[in-house]
Amino acid sequence: MDKISVLINPSKDKGGEILRVVLGKLEDAFSNCEISVVYNCEDIAESIEKDIDLLIVLGGDGTLIGASRRLNGYINCPIFGINIGNLGFLTSADIEDLDKVILDLKKGDYFIQERMMLEGTVINEGVKKKNVALNDFVIARGTLSRMSKFTIYVDDKEFTSIKGDGIIISSPTGSSAYSFSAGGPLIYPTLDVILLTPICPHTKNMQTMVLEGKSNIKIISESYEEEVYLSIDGQKAVKLDKKDVVEISKAQNSCKILLLNDYDYFKVIRTKLFNSNIDCEGDYNEI
Repeated sequence: MDKISVLINPSKDKGGEILRVVLGKLEDAFSNCEISVVYNCEDIAESIEKDIDLLIVLGGDGTLIGASRRLNGYINCPIFGINIGNLGFLTSADIEDLDKVILDLKKGDYFIQERMMLEGTVINEGVKKKNVALNDFVIARGTLSRMSKFTIYVDDKEFTSIKGDGIIISSPTGSSAYSFSAGGPLIYPTLDVILLTPICPHTKNMQTMVLEGKSNIKIISESYEEEVYLSIDGQKAVKLDKKDVVEISKAQNSCKILLLNDYDYFKVIRTKLFNSNIDCEGDYNEI
């Protein structure tokens, strides 16, 4: 590796001690490598060099999700997440294993996993506004709004109309997040599928639907008198106008996650999802 960038979430390392330790060990192990630091995920696309070989993210899941979304289509380097947050479900290692992490990176004991990302387009009278997401897009009613009605089309064919609090359109990576909490299944993260999961449906006429990754999904809200929002990865929200149509499909560019060779997805599921008592509130929306 010739160039490595480190993205730090300062809110999880307020004294800067973790960053100092990580930089010191990286500089010792990769003495001929150019190492840079990015302190603000919001400005990462403007702050990072396009030819870096690896982005190391020091933070929680939210930091990694925010970085993947902002860099999608900008650079194509892998992202390696080191958890210094609460849950660390998406990150590849915990900070307590730093010495082993550095050694494995130096030896090349790792592999790159491609993760599907989603593209969401809000269309209003021909004007299109696009966003990408690693986990999910959520179309849902406002806090004080009444139940909403949504009509869903798949590849220009009407699928169904539902009444409820909203609908989650999730990638396989996001299947373990909001969709799972709403009753959706876990999907192995490298599969090429898209999930549709209703939020608190008024009737049981729709459960989670698993679609081909090449599917194009169109959702129209029929709740014209209520507030409806489009949430992107739980980190960004857009208020929808009654004329808005939302289209969601597989993004052109995927997210590359670097994982160590001894990474065990099922162990992560077992220890951090099924048996976790960790309070992960805010982990996805902190960037």
